[in-house]
Amino acid sequence: MSNPVKVKVKIFGVPALALESREVTLELKENATTDDLLNSISVEDKDYLYVVRGGIRLNRSTKLNDGDEVLVVPPIAGG
Repeated sequence: MSNPVKVKVKIFGVPALALESREVTLELKENATTDDLLNSISVEDKDYLYVVRGGIRLNRSTKLNDGDEVLVVPPIAGG
């Protein structure tokens, strides 16, 4: 029996403009990864987004845990 993983997601920057809410709670499959999370939200250019948990940028294969709170942010550039 699989146990779904609930993750609270806060989305910032341009990707948030395409969504109705900048904060969502997603229910993902057991052993879900950061890549699974990005594929479950309706934003473009997912290849250029960072997922951050506890101040640390996660790679696409990082496993998510039930109850995680993550940020989805675009890269920031400027001078």
